[in-house]
Amino acid sequence: MICPCCGQHRAINSPECNSCGARQVGQPLAPPDVMLPRLGASFAALGCALAVILAFLAVWIIGNDMKVGRVFLVWALGDSAQFTHGLLQVDPNLPYYRVFSFDAYRLAFTLSVVAIPLSALGMWLARRATRLIKSDPAGFGGMRVARLSLALSTCLFLAFSAAAISSIPRAIETGRAKRLAATRALMYELHAQALQKYYREYGNYPRELADLSRVNADASPQSDYWERNFAYQPIGVIASRGAAISLSNYKLVSAGPDGKFGTPDDITMTDGVIVDSADDNSGIEEQQATEQPRKQ
Repeated sequence: MICPCCGQHRAINSPECNSCGARQVGQPLAPPDVMLPRLGASFAALGCALAVILAFLAVWIIGNDMKVGRVFLVWALGDSAQFTHGLLQVDPNLPYYRVFSFDAYRLAFTLSVVAIPLSALGMWLARRATRLIKSDPAGFGGMRVARLSLALSTCLFLAFSAAAISSIPRAIETGRAKRLAATRALMYELHAQALQKYYREYGNYPRELADLSRVNADASPQSDYWERNFAYQPIGVIASRGAAISLSNYKLVSAGPDGKFGTPDDITMTDGVIVDSADDNSGIEEQQATEQPRKQ
């Protein structure tokens, strides 16, 4: 038996505890007639599933400027109530929004980082509660709660996993578009802050980007998002009476995500305008062919 003073085990027939010296003053209490089963394991599994569901509903209804919540209020109370009448005066399109499926899908992908591990934990707790109940029916209870928790956690795990997996290609494409947009922004910045400044001062574009130091434009970006240098090429050569040569156009190229020039993912700018690589190459060839007689 366990000593009530120190919590250590001692022989049931021993008159005193060997650990703390407490003496027994009476007979041990008889076990109770009815033992209540423990439900903690079952309700812990149910708590995981309910936490995921309530968190999802709370963010879905309250988030996004509470648009979904306001739509629910209009649908539930009707447009004749004074409260919903005020909502409709602020936003008359509330009854016509169809944002539920899209918002739920996007939110499921966002919360999947937390919901998937929490649902997996709920599945493990439910299976553990089921095993405990089967092994010791008198000591543990709540088989229905455990089975319900297992079903809910499994459904949540599958739903959030499907949302996360199906959103991966879209997230990759969105990230790629952001990186391309960042590179285009750097090219526009180089054009506006350096190349155009050089052109206004000298009347032509530089032979190479290193010449931008003449106009104190060294701080302008000269590499793309992936920190690879731009390929710069002056084109549109116009002959003059003297020995000087005027460079009336230029071509600025980023190697793109693959880091190789001459591939379809190159980002090409000609005279401050982003153009398609194939169209730009054909246009350059035609321009050079027409400028050869002029140069002679």
